[in-house]
Amino acid sequence: MKEIQLVLIGLIALTLSMIFFYLTDLVPQRIENREMSIIISLGIGLLILVVDKRQDRNIHEIIHTQHKMINEMHKMIREEMNFIREMQKKKDL
Repeated sequence: MKEIQLVLIGLIALTLSMIFFYLTDLVPQRIENREMSIIISLGIGLLILVVDKRQDRNIHEIIHTQHKMINEMHKMIREEMNFIREMQKKKDL
């Protein structure tokens, strides 16, 4: 959810800056609409890259947590198997 908010804030910031530069005419006359579109596309691409890195970190944390849980479950299963073997040995005697 935070990533979506980050992308929306970035898009709003890009839109507001574009409107600001258009209304105040601070942008040099050499920059054309095509170049402005390229700048906006690069900004959106940068936002997507930041969101992707954050998502990758989140997935890594989830995988690490699952790995710890699986190890704990494996230990519990080993203990139960050892307990069952001990019970069978006592029963056989």
